[in-house]
Amino acid sequence: MASEPISDTPPGTPPTPDEAARCWLALKYTKPQDQGTTPTLYRAQGDTQAATTFQEKETLIREAAFPQAPRDRPVQCPPLGNAHTEATESAVKQALFSQATQKAPGVDQLNFQALRLLWKWDSQRIVTLARQCLRLGFHPPSWKVAKGILLRKPNKTNYSLVKAYRVISLLNCLGKVVEKMVATQIAEFCEQKQTLHNGQMGARRHRSAPDAVGCLIEEVHQSWAAKQLAATLFMDIKGAFDHVNAALLVNRLEAMGLDGSLVNWVASFLSDRQVQLVIDGHPGLITPISSGLPQGSPASPILFLIYIQGAFPAIEQATPGIRALSFADDVGLIARGNSVQGVCSQLQAAGEAAIAWGIENGVQFDHEKTEAALFSRQSGRRLREQIERARITIRGHPVSFSLEATRWLGVLLDSGLTLKAHYQDRLQKATRAEARIRALCKTQGLPPGLIWRLQKAVVHAIALYGAELWWRGQKDREQGLQGLINKQARAITGAFKTTPIGPLVREAALEPASSLLDARQRAYAARLMGLPETQPARAILPVTFREGDCHAQPGEQPADDRTWAEERPPRPLGQYLAWKVNQTLATDPSGGFEQAEPEGIDFPGIIRVPQADQAREEAHKMPPQGTFWSDGSRLEDGRVGAGIAWKTEGDSQWHIKGRPMGKGAEVFDAELVGVVEALQEAEKQATRDPVTILLDSQAAIARLRHTRVGPGQVAAIEAANLAQGLVSRGQAVTIQWVPAHCGVEGNEKADQAAKAAATRPPIPTGGTQGQLSLAHLRRTQTKATREARERWLREAMAKRTPAAQRTYRPHRGWRLDPAAAGAPKALASRYYQLKMGHAAIGPYLQRVQAQESAACQGCGAPRESVHHLLLECRERAGPRRTLFQGLREAGAPRPATREIHPEVRLFGDPRATPAILRYLQDTGVGARKTPREAQVQARAQDEWGWGALEGAEQMEGD
Repeated sequence: MASEPISDTPPGTPPTPDEAARCWLALKYTKPQDQGTTPTLYRAQGDTQAATTFQEKETLIREAAFPQAPRDRPVQCPPLGNAHTEATESAVKQALFSQATQKAPGVDQLNFQALRLLWKWDSQRIVTLARQCLRLGFHPPSWKVAKGILLRKPNKTNYSLVKAYRVISLLNCLGKVVEKMVATQIAEFCEQKQTLHNGQMGARRHRSAPDAVGCLIEEVHQSWAAKQLAATLFMDIKGAFDHVNAALLVNRLEAMGLDGSLVNWVASFLSDRQVQLVIDGHPGLITPISSGLPQGSPASPILFLIYIQGAFPAIEQATPGIRALSFADDVGLIARGNSVQGVCSQLQAAGEAAIAWGIENGVQFDHEKTEAALFSRQSGRRLREQIERARITIRGHPVSFSLEATRWLGVLLDSGLTLKAHYQDRLQKATRAEARIRALCKTQGLPPGLIWRLQKAVVHAIALYGAELWWRGQKDREQGLQGLINKQARAITGAFKTTPIGPLVREAALEPASSLLDARQRAYAARLMGLPETQPARAILPVTFREGDCHAQPGEQPADDRTWAEERPPRPLGQYLAWKVNQTLATDPSGGFEQAEPEGIDFPGIIRVPQADQAREEAHKMPPQGTFWSDGSRLEDGRVGAGIAWKTEGDSQWHIKGRPMGKGAEVFDAELVGVVEALQEAEKQATRDPVTILLDSQAAIARLRHTRVGPGQVAAIEAANLAQGLVSRGQAVTIQWVPAHCGVEGNEKADQAAKAAATRPPIPTGGTQGQLSLAHLRRTQTKATREARERWLREAMAKRTPAAQRTYRPHRGWRLDPAAAGAPKALASRYYQLKMGHAAIGPYLQRVQAQESAACQGCGAPRESVHHLLLECRERAGPRRTLFQGLREAGAPRPATREIHPEVRLFGDPRATPAILRYLQDTGVGARKTPREAQVQARAQDEWGWGALEGAEQMEGD
């Protein structure tokens, strides 16, 4: 095992942002490289006309990637409107800072990082420019030039065909700021007016691809519960963005009632566009194109949804019983029936209706990508017979039903909806990704903290996509995913293969497979619970769980909608998700959950979070008139209360008011309710003095800044409306943070009022009696996840011998040790190996026949244990004194004479980690070579690391 290079930098120093970014650069170099230059291209298979020169390839690619969009009618725009008034500084800032700085710039090479610097120096210049673009309904010509980068589509067999390539359009970044702002305004208009079809997903807030697949699965499960068959026709819109007719789109925007300035801007945005193709690194000429919506623009997705939104009502009206779902240009039409012939007839009629609507509206469906899937509880011979009887023909093109799984939105859907093929596919892809990352995890590789980032962001994301839809506690799938997690843990820690799984996964700060899958599924259910009623994915969960059944009238809710409350797990997806959440609730959910509302106005007052010292000083100087103190409290039995305190003019007595909230809320909710109570009290008072409300929860203050969907939304909307009323009558409203328990009398009075309120039974308020808050739901899920992984670790440790259990102690918190996470990989690996008791020391080296005995190589002691190497070896007395000094400086207790296994305590104390790392670096403990020997070998073999190479390059540059 090679040793790490000796450095003056303290071991375990956290990586700088530049060093952290290197992990993504390193990952880039593990990808397979392109196969050289673009070969001779052909338009289609069997075509004899070849494109060999750069100009010929450029022409062929431009015709394929940017086809001529329909221009059969002139674009007519309405008068300008007032959309520019919505281009506030906060809206423009959000549009700029919500876009990643890593995005490649357009032809002007001005990236988002440069724009952020410009914003810092002169934000008003950007705001004025964006506002004027909307006021004039104009998109500057210089922003309509795209750089088209030619890329190969993966896994194609013939790269001499032009369809095996795609063109990525890089647009002007400043133009994309305006496009993002316009897209936000149009999307909010569509949601407020409900102009889009409810089954349209993608480019809409809170509507993801798994949501669309979940809706499909729940629809099929409902059909099975009704003893029916279900089938789906999957259709793909050909060309999508490229074939949008600008005139038709503008007419639809105007017919929707969209602001005239936005309509004019869209017309300008779509006209006179140009592209500069880059092939094999060589740029071509800038040429005009007429190709519908530009790829890569933030505005294109929502405009495309508007363009095709009429298709889905037309299909459902033409074919009663069909349910249409879509994600961007991928369409799924679901039919239910009592026979194979019946569902096939419905799907055929729906497909014909879709084609007919497309012909009338300039939209083409790709018949080559049209597929059908039959979903049945039957299997084996009966299923094959059903599929063989299934026949669909759309406009002369037969559509076959496959016995294999059908891929839709990245999920492989088999006939029984077990999603086994999907699980296997994702696990294989994740395993390949992990193998790529493992190349960066060797002795001189990235530090453990950076490897952990890569493993979580890449491997976990691939393996767990769609897991919330298939996880039902299947042991084989849990074992397969656990095997992948074990590989990830070894890559992060550098542990030996013989290291026990429990400590291995714990030290790598990875979740065990069972708790990881449970947590992901519960989080998905909690997310659905927090969606507005207008979202179709929310309806996946049963209504008796979402809204509760304690207030329902007879016949108001389905009679068979409570299988989630039974002991055995139910089969339908929605019932199972509700059952999964209900297993973790200690509070009765019969009152339902907090309901999401449409977004309201943002808080109209001032919100201040000063520094702690300043906040404490200002709190002591607050005038009594118009000042309210708010607080929330939670008792040990889970009951929560909100309290406020204030004084009135000319009265030295404190007035207090409390509101009990029961066991279904959190302190976060109580803090928000306290603000609402304070605003209501201020509204009752006859004075017109400014109102200031002080509270000690920064999380609640952050929630009050907006009224978007999420925990505490109802209280945030109510607070914003009350504050608006006070502002309207001339009273300024300020929300200000104050440190908790800092000796401020008002804060203490509010705290006492909240504690007293928590002891009383909750007050019924309308239809919200007994409702559980979303914050409470999230806390219970977090607690369940924490308990599940701790239980898993205890069970894993119980399988080890008592002696092995005594020699390992994890640090608190399921996370990486901060010092070890930032240490060089070779050094950190030795630290983890010694901590988990499987390291390259005497007994292990003797067992693998690397040395003849288990004796200490330093002092000759008969057994070279971790305890001996760290605390007893005479040859390491000098570094040990430095170790003890480091422990004293860090506040970690030194080993005591009578202490049993003091090394276990030290390895379990993060305060001691930097000192231990320095000791390992100075002594070479756990390495097969001493640091000096490793240096000599490195010089002989010229083994340079990244740091040395970068330093040499810099010297050459100088």
